[in-house]
Amino acid sequence: MMKSNRRLAVLLIADEAAGAHALRILSKSDHLVAGVLTNQGSGQDSILQKPSISDSATQMGVPVLDAKRVQNPDFAAWMVDHEVDVLLNVHALYRICPEVIRAARVGAFNLHPGPLPAYSGLNAPSWAVYNEEATHAVTIHHITDTIDTGNIAYETHFPITSKDTGLSVSIRCVKEGLILIEQLLNDLSRDSMAIPSRPQSSEIKRTVYKRNQIPGNGLIQWQQSARKIDAFIRASNYSPFVSPWGEPCTIWKGKVIAISKTEISERVCDASPGTVGDPINGKSSVATADRWILIDKCKLDGKTAEASSFLTPGDSLCEK
Repeated sequence: MMKSNRRLAVLLIADEAAGAHALRILSKSDHLVAGVLTNQGSGQDSILQKPSISDSATQMGVPVLDAKRVQNPDFAAWMVDHEVDVLLNVHALYRICPEVIRAARVGAFNLHPGPLPAYSGLNAPSWAVYNEEATHAVTIHHITDTIDTGNIAYETHFPITSKDTGLSVSIRCVKEGLILIEQLLNDLSRDSMAIPSRPQSSEIKRTVYKRNQIPGNGLIQWQQSARKIDAFIRASNYSPFVSPWGEPCTIWKGKVIAISKTEISERVCDASPGTVGDPINGKSSVATADRWILIDKCKLDGKTAEASSFLTPGDSLCEK
């Protein structure tokens, strides 16, 4: 981290692993941490990092506040009293009210795990995998009254492969995002009024993904291509952590089967989508719109099992 004589008061809104790492980066910079707003309370309450963000901030002697306060216009007075220069939001999901945005004397910035405007809203890494994108991006943008519409300050792109999952893309977003945060803090040290600011492209369609928006409502659509089904299952895969989309499911004889991993075979289908075929390489096969897709382990009634131990050729898997 570059050092300079320019010291600004930065108020951090932080959640998840990215927020914890951002706090460490900020604490090692030449800027002052004016406070931390977070949902992660005291104690070892996160599977993504220990200790929690609030514990880390307390150990640093930094004020810890409830992240919900950014929704209250009265919180702007606290920021004025504490002479906050910069507001930095890292993976916290509360909508920040206009008064709080304007209270940051230099500017307010948000780290977004996706390219803008194409991937506005939530769960961008999962949507990028599901949409079979070849690349993804992380963006730091200026915060405005409307979510994810502010001018772009920094952006970096990276490739996505057909093996990536929602988790692997999310981890890459954190890694690349932290580099952008360091760049922001360094540039603030040099000249706080010269942070890049370019409008989002008007030639790219803005898509806003919502919290409860999940392909097929979480149910596997066997009438789709094998590639699309595999992409959905990879996009939902955050193992060993909880997926924001839950586990992709299908119905077998009235029972719920959750599937977290599939493999696309080279064999073309000759059965109706959702029909269980003969085993291929020891794995259960299911017909899709084009090729057989293979299932090894899955969950039946919440318990892990080998698909071949209960699925038999001719069985039908359905959406309801």
